[in-house]
Amino acid sequence: MKRFEQPILVTRPYLPPLDDFKRGLEEVWSNRWLTNNGPMLKRFQTALAAYVGMPETNIALFSNGTLALELGFYALGLSGGEVITTPFTFVATSHALKRIGAVPVFADVDPETLCLSPAAAERMITPRTRAIVPVHVYGHPCDVEGFARLGEKHGVKIVYDAAHAFGETLGGRSIAAYGDMSMFSFHPTKLFHSCEGGMLAFRDAALQEKLFNLRNFAIRGELECVDVGTNAKMNELQALMGLECLKAMDSILASRAAIHAAYCEAFAGCDAVRFLDPRGFAGDRKFAPNFAYCPALFRDFETRERVYAALKEKCNVFTRRYFYPLLTDFAPYVYGKGSCPVAEDAARRVLTLPTYFDLAPADAARIAGNVLEMIRS
Repeated sequence: MKRFEQPILVTRPYLPPLDDFKRGLEEVWSNRWLTNNGPMLKRFQTALAAYVGMPETNIALFSNGTLALELGFYALGLSGGEVITTPFTFVATSHALKRIGAVPVFADVDPETLCLSPAAAERMITPRTRAIVPVHVYGHPCDVEGFARLGEKHGVKIVYDAAHAFGETLGGRSIAAYGDMSMFSFHPTKLFHSCEGGMLAFRDAALQEKLFNLRNFAIRGELECVDVGTNAKMNELQALMGLECLKAMDSILASRAAIHAAYCEAFAGCDAVRFLDPRGFAGDRKFAPNFAYCPALFRDFETRERVYAALKEKCNVFTRRYFYPLLTDFAPYVYGKGSCPVAEDAARRVLTLPTYFDLAPADAARIAGNVLEMIRS
């Protein structure tokens, strides 16, 4: 078993060349404009719209992804209703619903993709259902056609938590183009980031003005407050980081693909570990993945726990049991415990392996080799 001299973390943020960032800082210093829809933010918004293939009128930026979700749900009128979602996600998805007064209703996931199952979601629809919130888990694409049919059939909104899916295309379209709205997280644990930040992409351009108001306390002009908003504005330094990281997206995606390929090759033919490859999850739909995460499913909870501990203690490798515990194991959502057996099983067996920009594919293969040695011992 091979131990790394320096710790290998599950993720590390990409950082642009310092000199390039400094040049942007000089512009911010010269402008003396730090927040409130400054020139750097406007430039970032224009660049993002072009990158994700959406009209600039159909996106909005926020200080973080959770507030983006919260204000997006509120702008769509989901308060007071039921919203069907998955327990196999980070707590932000359901926290944002609860904080606007919506009731998260949990449905089970597809055993292959670990994304919300349209069939399971449909079984939970009631007259109080206002929306379905699927999550592109690990960047793996949901059954967007299935959810589109549900939205049309039942007259409910489809809002994607696309926190993991930045930079992906599906069926020749940006992943941002599906559903009524999608949220992308720009947290530093993501493959693309702006230190902190979030973006909403939405079908109805009329939502942009409402969202712009809500992210600035819903104050319009100097004399009018039109709603109960909050402070969710992205600042100029965040926008600068995002602009610089966006320049490197081709390199970032290529790096992730190479690391993912190294894991795939190492685990090929091993029945004890199912390495999740998103290229097989889109069927015959043309799909360009971002390889945002490298999740592996072990045969049982005990094996996963043993590997998790041994990698840390013996190899200096830090992985993440993502998502564990399941959302329905947490106090605010325990009412759903026992209702989603596929998600519950996955949460007890999944481990996400290290992947980040400057991780060498050879090191990924070495990590996989350690995992295989642990399983066979």
